[in-house]
Amino acid sequence: MNDKLETKEQEITQETVVDEKVEIEETIEEKVVETAPEVKAVKGVEEKTSNKKIKDYLSKDLFADIKRISFTDDVNSNDDPTDALSEEYQSTFNDISENQIISAKVIGISDSDVMVDIGFKSEGLINRSEFDNKDLPEIGSNIDIFLEKFEDTDGNITLSKYKADFIKRWDELKHFCDNAEPVKGKVVKRVKGGLVVDLGVIQAFLPGSQADVQPIKNFDDLIGQEFDFQIVKVDEMRKNLVVSRKAILEESLNEKRQELMTTIEVGASLEGVVKNITDFGAFVDLGGVDGLIHITDFSWGRINHPSEIVSIGDKITVQVIDFNKETSRISLGLKQLIDNPWETIPDKYKVGDVVQGNIVSIMNYGIFIELEKGIEGLIHISEISWTKNVQNLQDSYKVGDSIESKVLFVDAKEQKISLGIKQLSDDPWKTITDHVKIGDKKSGTVNKVTKFGAFVSLTNELEGFVRTTDFHWTKNPSHPKEFVNEGETLEYVVLDILEKERKVLLSVKDLIENPWSDIESKFNSGDKLSGLFERVNDSGVIIKLQDDIEGFIPMSKISKEQKKDVIGSLNEGDNLDVLVVEVKSDDKNITLMLDDSNAND
Repeated sequence: MNDKLETKEQEITQETVVDEKVEIEETIEEKVVETAPEVKAVKGVEEKTSNKKIKDYLSKDLFADIKRISFTDDVNSNDDPTDALSEEYQSTFNDISENQIISAKVIGISDSDVMVDIGFKSEGLINRSEFDNKDLPEIGSNIDIFLEKFEDTDGNITLSKYKADFIKRWDELKHFCDNAEPVKGKVVKRVKGGLVVDLGVIQAFLPGSQADVQPIKNFDDLIGQEFDFQIVKVDEMRKNLVVSRKAILEESLNEKRQELMTTIEVGASLEGVVKNITDFGAFVDLGGVDGLIHITDFSWGRINHPSEIVSIGDKITVQVIDFNKETSRISLGLKQLIDNPWETIPDKYKVGDVVQGNIVSIMNYGIFIELEKGIEGLIHISEISWTKNVQNLQDSYKVGDSIESKVLFVDAKEQKISLGIKQLSDDPWKTITDHVKIGDKKSGTVNKVTKFGAFVSLTNELEGFVRTTDFHWTKNPSHPKEFVNEGETLEYVVLDILEKERKVLLSVKDLIENPWSDIESKFNSGDKLSGLFERVNDSGVIIKLQDDIEGFIPMSKISKEQKKDVIGSLNEGDNLDVLVVEVKSDDKNITLMLDDSNAND
C-alpha cells in the first residue's frame, strides 16, 4: 500500500515539474516569436528568425531531457526556475538607464530600420532616416545611441541615433565656445535677419551683420560655402547657437594689419580691393587696412569722379604715396604707377604753338581740351573772342568737338596749360579807331539784351554797348527790352571808345536833343500846366508833360478829397491841370501839385 502511494506521489510530482518547465519554455518561445522583428537578410549574416525552429509540444521527444525528481527531493523548496530567469533578465540593466548615451551593436539593417543589440531582453530598432545613406554602419559594428525609454506604450525600446549625435556635438560646440576656438560650418540657407549655418548635426544662426567685415550686396552668394565661425552665444534652454564670421575675419585682419603696418613703405606697390567710392576719392582694402586714393591721384589728367576709373569690388594695384603708423592712414595713388607725362610737356608744347584737341568738359568759366592721354589744357571764357561777350559756352561748343587753339602758358609743376581761341586771329582792338570814331551815327544789329543794357554789332568782330540809361532822356525803364529786342536793328551814336577796357559805349537818346538842357527856361515855379495822367505809385502821381518830360506830384501834396474825387477817377491818358512847385534840372526832377480847377471838372 505504502509502495503504491509512494509511486503515485512521485508520478504526480514529476508531472507537475514537467508541466511547469514546459509552460516556462513555451512562454519564452512564444515571446521570442512575437517580439522578433522581420529583418532584411544581410550578406554574411544569418537571419535571426529564419532558422528558428518552433517546438512541437505534442512530441514525445519533448520530455526526453526533463530532469526526473525523486520523491525524496524537497518539493517544497523555495527555488523557482522563473526567479533565476528574472534575475538574469534584470542583470542586463545593471549598467544602463534611461536618458543616456549607450553603446549598441548593429545586428541588422532593413529598408526602414537599423536593428541594434543593447543587451536587453529584445533588440531595439532605430529609424533608418536617422542615418546618412552614404555612411550606414556595418553589421557587427558598435554605435552610440540615446536610450529614451526601456519600454513605450507598445512595449518597445525607444532609441535615437540623432539625439546621441546631437548631445555629443552640443558638448563639442560648447567646448569650442568656452575656449574661443573656431568651428567650421557650411552656410545652408537664408532667413530673416541673416543665414543658417550647418555645424554638423546642429545648425546655428548667423546674423547678417556678422557675415563679413564689409557690407554684403547679396547674401545668397554665401549659400553653399564653408567658412570658419566663432560661436558667440549659447542658449542651453533652447539649444540655440549664434555664430559670427566677422569675428574670425577681424582677428585675421588685425594680424594682417599689424604685419602690413610694420612692413609698409612709401613707393611700395600693393594689391587691394575697392571698398567704397566717394566724390573725393576711393577707399581700398589692402587686407586689414584701408587706404585712400584721392581724386587727383587717379590720373595725370583731370577726371570728374572716381567712378570713371574704378568700381566697387575691383581688384587693383596701387602705390603707397604716404602713410601714418599712429593713425593707420595710408595715401594711395594709381597715376604714380605710370610715368608722369608732365615731365616732358615743356618740350612738347611751347607758347605760341597751335594745337588740336577734343573738348572733354565744358564749365561756366571755360573749356577743357585733351591734348593727349592725361594732358589737358584750359581755354578760359575770356580767351574765346576778342570782341563778343560770351555768356554761355554750351550754346557754341559741345563735348567731343575737335577744336584748334594756341598755347598761351605752360606750367609743368602745377600741371597747367592755358590755351586761347581768339589768339588765332589779329586783335581788332588794335585798329578800332580805323573803324569806329566818337560821334559816329550808325546802325547795327542787337546781339544780346541784358538788364544792364544791349550789345550792338559795330563790325563783323566788334560790339558796342548801350547802357539802360542811354536809351531815353526822360524815361527810366525797368529793363532795356522796353525799348529794343535781340535781332532788331538799332540806330546809335558812338559816345566813347575805351581801348584799355576794350569797350565802345553807344547811345540812342543822343540822337535827339536833351530836353533837360533848358528845362528851367521852359518851366518856372507857379506855372499852370496841362499834362497827361500816367500812373500812381506809393510815393505819388506821375504826369507826362511836353517833350515826354515827366513831372511828379508827391502824395503829401494831395488831400484826401483830391485822392477820392480826382485821382480815384482818372484813367491813363486823361488830361490833368497841375501847378509847377519846383524845377531841378540837375536831378531831372519837376515837382508838381494839383490845380484846384480839377475839382470843378
